[in-house]
Amino acid sequence: MPTNITILPSGRRFPSEGNSTLLEAGLHSGLALGYGCSNGNCGECLAKIVSGEVRKIRHHDYAISEEKRISGHVLMCCNAAVTDVVLEAPEAQNSKDIPRQQITAKVRNIEFVNNDVALLHLKTPRTQRLRFLAGQCVQLGGDGLPKATQSISSCPCDDMNLHFHIPRLASDEFSDHIFNRLKKGDLIDVNGPEGDFVLDESSARSLVFIAWHTGFAPIRSLIEHAMALEIAAGIQLIWMTRGNEDRYQDNLCRSWQDAFDNFQYLPVDADPDNGAINTASTLKLLNINPADLGNYDFYVAGNEKFINGFEKTAGWKFISTPPVSG
Repeated sequence: MPTNITILPSGRRFPSEGNSTLLEAGLHSGLALGYGCSNGNCGECLAKIVSGEVRKIRHHDYAISEEKRISGHVLMCCNAAVTDVVLEAPEAQNSKDIPRQQITAKVRNIEFVNNDVALLHLKTPRTQRLRFLAGQCVQLGGDGLPKATQSISSCPCDDMNLHFHIPRLASDEFSDHIFNRLKKGDLIDVNGPEGDFVLDESSARSLVFIAWHTGFAPIRSLIEHAMALEIAAGIQLIWMTRGNEDRYQDNLCRSWQDAFDNFQYLPVDADPDNGAINTASTLKLLNINPADLGNYDFYVAGNEKFINGFEKTAGWKFISTPPVSG
């Protein structure tokens, strides 16, 4: 039977089942809890039990002081809830609360979904995971490898497995390395996270996500985070590419639409070079009346030319992603 965990001072509540640690349960529910190694070594996830019972399910090397232990402090990464629990624990309120980190990750897989996009899967060490907010970027490369800033496409709830959508770019060293030389098992430095293209969790407005090509990467991260939090009144996704074959995760988007009553997916063939992609035309596609803009939060991800077609008004967030070759 699941237990319920309440975090103070925010009052946010989430379920925990089985042997999930307090930290794992919180991350899977979309909370940005404070932690470091998530392996019992650093002590950054130390939290105070206000009420309820927990049990230690994992050894930790971090030494909790006698004073802290007597006052009810435990490591969230090493304890599971036995009963409903109330905890005093740190939470990130915005991107400024997430520390910059440097991690060497291993290439777990590279999938070339078409001629222009590679899906890169990196795995961090178990003792040094990446803490980030949905929608943020990191710098990949270094130590002799070309460098590039890329948006994370995966959810913060799985901090060991980092996913990226890499476009093929002409005359770009990083792109050339990914498509022609990188192989499974190679090591890549990850520096970050950075960026404010993150979800406004305090908003109760419906969410509209607009992506151009590999701009879908940070959009996917935001959507999965919003679903974990169950905070949106409704979610609309419009994914624009030059053709259907460029929407490389179209089946995933359709599965979201099938699984969630409040999710609408609109795939659109478009050409950003002809000036037809703009705020007015996109709102018409989404069937949103300009007079009702205050009911929505908009998140737009794409290359600079794509973004420049939209009006920079309140309630809209933008992130510029690498252009696509061709």
